[in-house]
Amino acid sequence: MSIALQVLMVVALCLCVPLARAAETSERDDALANNPVELQPLQQLSATKDKPLFSPTRRPPPKPVAPVARQEPPPPPAPPPSVVVLGIVSENGGGRAAIRTAGTSDKVVRVRTGDDVDGWKVERIEPRRLVLTQGERSVDLAMFGGGAKPTKPTKSAERRIPRLKVVTPD
Repeated sequence: MSIALQVLMVVALCLCVPLARAAETSERDDALANNPVELQPLQQLSATKDKPLFSPTRRPPPKPVAPVARQEPPPPPAPPPSVVVLGIVSENGGGRAAIRTAGTSDKVVRVRTGDDVDGWKVERIEPRRLVLTQGERSVDLAMFGGGAKPTKPTKSAERRIPRLKVVTPD
C-alpha cells in the first residue's frame, strides 16, 4: 500500500468519527423526546409514591404499627382448699389434726405442722383451729366453725395459747 492511500484512509476515518457521534446523540435525543419522564429529576416524581397508580384508593399504604405489648392481669389467687377439721390432738408443743378434704369424701387424713394440703402448708395446729398458709396468704380453719376464714397475721395471733389435750374418737 502506498503512503498516500494510508493517509487518505486516516483522513476519512477522522471525518467519519464526528458524524457517527452526531448520529448517536441524535438517537439519544429522539429517545428522550419519546419519553419526557426521563428528562425530569426523581424528586419531582414523588406523586406516584404518594398516590400509587394501581391502588384503588390512590392512598399510600399505611405505615406499619409496632405491636403494643398487652399486659395480662395476674391470675386470681387459688381459693383455699375445702377442708373439714374433724379433730385435733395436742402433744408437748406439737400436734396433729384429722381432716377431710373435698376430693376425698370418706378418707380422713392426719397432718402435722409442715405438711402439704392441696398446695397449702400446715403452719400451726392449735387446740381448736388449723392454720394453712400459701405464700403471704393464710387461712384459719376452726374445728367446729364450718368453713375456711382468711386471716391476716396479727400480734395477738402470735401469743402463746395454752395447749389442751383434746381426744376425739376416730
